[in-house]
Amino acid sequence: MRADEPVARAVNFAILVAHRLGEPRVLELPPAQVRALRRASGPGDWGRRLTYRGLRVVETSAPAGRVLVWDRMRETEMIQPIAWPGGR
Repeated sequence: MRADEPVARAVNFAILVAHRLGEPRVLELPPAQVRALRRASGPGDWGRRLTYRGLRVVETSAPAGRVLVWDRMRETEMIQPIAWPGGR
């Protein structure tokens, strides 16, 4: 296992869980996690205009990443935090 794979697993799991809240739209990550995710992911995972698996990626200065989800039923934004391996 490469050193960055746990980051990709944490992000992918958070995206999966976010689907239970609604429609995932934005992935907010600190710059170090964006770089780690790029190193650990496959070439088909990244799209144009900085998207990862269809989600827009935004670099944030916050220490924790999160997936922003649109809940159509409530017409509001929901947040799915990313649980980093080893407390990153």
